[in-house]
Amino acid sequence: MGATGLSKPLDIGPFRAVAELGQGGMGRVLLGVGPDGRLAAVKQVHPELAEDPGFRARFRREVAASRKVSGAFTAAVLDADADAHSPWLASVFVPGPTLSQATDAAGPLPEEAVRLLAAGLAQALVDVHRSGLIHRDLKPSNVLLAEDGVRVIDFGIARAVEGHTRLTHTGAVVGSPPFMAPEQVQGRALTGAADVFSLGSTLVMACTGRPPFAGSSVPGVLYNVAHGAPDLDAVPRVLRSFIEPCLAKDPAQRPSPLELLAAIGTVTATSGMWPEAVRRLATEQRAEIDQLVAGPAASSAPDVSERGRVLFPLAASLPPSPPAPLAAVHRHKRTWWLAGAAAVSAVAVVTALNFLPPDGKGGTGEGGGTGGAPRKTDAAVPSERGPVPTPGTTPLSRVGDKYTQRVPSCQDAKGTVELPPGYGDPFGNIEAAGDTPEESNQCSWSDRYGDKVFVSWDRHLSEAGKTGAELAKQAYESSYASAWQSYERADLGVGEEAYWQRGKAYLYARDVNLKLSVAVEGSRYTVDEARDIAKAAGKSALKLAEARR
Repeated sequence: MGATGLSKPLDIGPFRAVAELGQGGMGRVLLGVGPDGRLAAVKQVHPELAEDPGFRARFRREVAASRKVSGAFTAAVLDADADAHSPWLASVFVPGPTLSQATDAAGPLPEEAVRLLAAGLAQALVDVHRSGLIHRDLKPSNVLLAEDGVRVIDFGIARAVEGHTRLTHTGAVVGSPPFMAPEQVQGRALTGAADVFSLGSTLVMACTGRPPFAGSSVPGVLYNVAHGAPDLDAVPRVLRSFIEPCLAKDPAQRPSPLELLAAIGTVTATSGMWPEAVRRLATEQRAEIDQLVAGPAASSAPDVSERGRVLFPLAASLPPSPPAPLAAVHRHKRTWWLAGAAAVSAVAVVTALNFLPPDGKGGTGEGGGTGGAPRKTDAAVPSERGPVPTPGTTPLSRVGDKYTQRVPSCQDAKGTVELPPGYGDPFGNIEAAGDTPEESNQCSWSDRYGDKVFVSWDRHLSEAGKTGAELAKQAYESSYASAWQSYERADLGVGEEAYWQRGKAYLYARDVNLKLSVAVEGSRYTVDEARDIAKAAGKSALKLAEARR
């Protein structure tokens, strides 16, 4: 189905919807333009589904959980309203074909591209599982090949439709048969290992052009997934060494995402990481987007042509590309990326991936800066791995909650979080999320050059026998739990403890029961300059949270 320009722009929350990208069983996906010109994929749920109170409740919880996955260096969920007549959720629109579209157009991916894909998907699962979610529907159509790496969409959406509501009383199987795990087919309890199985099947599709389990009917496919051997004959030997273990029938025999990262080894993302045919699809998409945005929304939306790098957070290092001539965008090709947008037909949280080598060394990865000189850490503390000792002498199990009120909203952060001149108003939630033991919010700022600052607050209240400080410490430590990712402790005067992600201006801090994350990305900054901005933003963001106690 092609994009359908709306006869009249539609306001959905703060977004001006200018075109319908596609429809699915849960609703439709619209191309929206935010107040600052940023593009968004806005999923609007069918009204008849919204009539079920159970669905709304699960949708609301899923939105809150998905926001937890959107850390300071991800393309975040921008906004949502589960209480609207037609519930909706908006996420940053990420350009690029889905993996299924790419293999349809270009055939199987080259071996090195599959390794990049595998590393990206494995890290995505690390992030998803760390947040307490299971994707449950990882498949080629839920994987975007963006110009700067891999993105995973629609994770955790099965949670929004499961449970004892009439939506699940039909006996329907939730998932995509060729990419489901055996335990999913058999209706057994799922763990993160089910996602690893789906990842393995997705990689087989990427390197051979077909899934590892086939059949003449859906029941036949499901039977082969549960009992048959995968067809790996066409999988290159090097790739097979880490793909085959993912497809073990026993979940306990599959590698964890972190173990998979170690098996994949060092990967290097480059501007030409995807085949030319895939890059050509992305060029056609940009031309289509330009036409849609310049159409009905031209009179009301900001001029986005000068914000080419602002539209897609964490893809800012990509220079804006001139649109292809309209005549070159063949009619029959208009549908390829629209189906990809329609894949956002549920919770479309996008996980941005940073391809770091397993040993945490090499590569600049310097928050957009180009300086190659060695940099000093704030406290002259060498790069480390492993748990960080908790400061102080009082056990966290005896520490009371310091932060009990709602975390700051983006309206609160406006003019309060300290940033250099030239940054616009924050983009994100005007109101903070509802009162729950775990509450989070993220705001982002952009300037006219495409530089960006992200700040997120994650508050934890004592529950289930654990103090908020213990829960916040657990969340804080999970940020650097990956053995392949090193960190640098930082004495910044921001909270009780803080650290930098190695080689980047990504700051993580904990103050009692609050975790704070700050990221600065921009082509104009060196790492040291970006870190100075992050420190100032972090200190002021923490003061803002303290003022709300």
